[in-house]
Amino acid sequence: MSRGPVVLPNAKVKVGTQKKSRLSMRHVAPWFFLIPSLLILGTFLIIPILEAFQWSLLDYKIIAGTGEFVGLSNFKEIFTDANFWMALLNTFIFLIIVLPLNVFLPMILAVLVNQKIRGVSTFRILYYLPVVTPMVVAALMWKMLYSQSGIISGILVKLGLFDSPTNLLIQSSTALFAVSMITVWKGLGYYMIIYLAGLQSIPKDVYESASIDGASVFQQFRNITIPMLAPSVTLVSVMTIIAGMKVFEEIALTTGGGPSGATTTLVMYIYKKFMNLDVSIASAAGIVLLVLAIGASLLQMKLTSSREDDLRA
Repeated sequence: MSRGPVVLPNAKVKVGTQKKSRLSMRHVAPWFFLIPSLLILGTFLIIPILEAFQWSLLDYKIIAGTGEFVGLSNFKEIFTDANFWMALLNTFIFLIIVLPLNVFLPMILAVLVNQKIRGVSTFRILYYLPVVTPMVVAALMWKMLYSQSGIISGILVKLGLFDSPTNLLIQSSTALFAVSMITVWKGLGYYMIIYLAGLQSIPKDVYESASIDGASVFQQFRNITIPMLAPSVTLVSVMTIIAGMKVFEEIALTTGGGPSGATTTLVMYIYKKFMNLDVSIASAAGIVLLVLAIGASLLQMKLTSSREDDLRA
């Protein structure tokens, strides 16, 4: 009578141990690839944030390298500073101007350059050129365009919006809007690429079916393109909010926060405090900016995701 293979108890234990070791290595191995990124993130983001939070609770003397614990006194000081509230207001006005333009204009450009026409790749390159243009060059160019003898001033006079040539960057009523246009122009090509990637992932059969059913181009854009681009809209919105909350270069290179604080945003306020060696006040304002940026981003993500669900429903 033949007997089946004999299985030793120790063999089962070894097989089980090998499976457990393989599973554990499968879970541990990805962390080894993440270590370089985590080190960079911790060194240049987490540690500076913790350091800033520490300084915000001290009366830190940067020259002496020492500080006395003062608790929340620095936060009380900035909340009673009129310049801080003006900077906060300017930051939100800047976001209100930039956010809708950075969300919708790149989407329209992406739809245009997604067409199969001759020379469309040239237009894609031209629209992307502002992204790779150094901010110093862009700021100097826009300062010339905004000058009294610039093209923009002449166009505004011809349209009857101004009686005489005016430099928009030196007028308190127009300076913030003028600077925001530089930000919009600089980011158009970058956000266009994000939308273009989203457009190219939409199946062509959907548009063909809608066209057969008699849907117009506008109806296809409203009922197909916009709902299918909802994830891209969320990404662009959050990126715009974060970039708008920490806008600095455009203002520093064009107006320096003037005239009369009309373009002083939160980051410019923090920069001026650091230049005056008010490190603790600057750190407290930086913590406030961080909380506002995270809160605004989370709120935008929630609003956009709920609208995305409504569109898909």
